Parts: sequence; C-alpha cells; structure tokens
Amino acid sequence: MDDDHLLQEIGQLLWPADPAPRESTLAARSTLAWRRLDASLAELRYDSTLDSPPLAGVASTATGWRALTFEAPEGLVIEVEVSAEHSRRALIGQIVPPSPANVVLRLPGEDLSLRADELGRFATGGLKAGPLSLRCEMPEGGAIETGWVTI
Repeated sequence: MDDDHLLQEIGQLLWPADPAPRESTLAARSTLAWRRLDASLAELRYDSTLDSPPLAGVASTATGWRALTFEAPEGLVIEVEVSAEHSRRALIGQIVPPSPANVVLRLPGEDLSLRADELGRFATGGLKAGPLSLRCEMPEGGAIETGWVTI
C-alpha cells in the first residue's frame, strides 16, 4: 500500500467523525467571495482570546469580553471590543488615528451600516454570534477591510 492510498483511507475514516465547523467553512468562503479589490486589508494583530492566558476561575463561555486589533498597511488601526451575553454580541470600536468614516459590519447574508464619529468611535449591539468582517470607508476616499473573525 502506498502513502497516497493510506492517507486517502485515513481521511475517509476521519471525515465523518470530525467535519469542519460550519462557521469556519462559511468564513473561509466569505473571505474569498466578499473581498473587494478597492480596499486595503487590515490584518488581525491582536486577539485577546489567543494572546492572553485564560483567567483563573472563569468557567462560562456564554458570557465574556474580547479585544481585537486590526492594522492596515497605511498605519490605520481598527480597535474593537466585543462583549457577549449568551448568543448576542455588542461591539464597540475605534479607528486610530481618529477619523469619521462609514463602517460596514459584514455578516453572513447582511451588511449593517454604522457611522464612526469625528473621534473614530462606533458601536452597535444585538449581533448574532458568528462570522464578522469590518469595512471602513474613509472620507478622503479608499476603504479598509478586516479579515473575518468569529464573534
């Protein structure tokens, strides 16, 4: 039996037992389908759930808080705080350096438009848990889009 045949058999055994999570597949497809060529990509530079040690004594995953920082090549930073209460999410964000902007929250099947004030602040609540990407349309032209994250 050659290696390719062995890997194929192992793959057939594991696939039904451990399929990829639906949210991961959706986020991967959405990244390619919804990426626009007119925007710069702001990369995820910090995620508190990945970069911080877990808090001692915290047992519930139904409620919580998360900080995300995205950075664009032009030096623009988008800071986002997500708070969770069961299946709903609230989002507070800021564009640094401060600038007003149209902010579009891209969610599966819908876009939600927000306005960042002159200090670059924006907020919303009542979001469903799941994949999310941000698009900031700047007043001087151009746009910045973040990668997809699951909130």
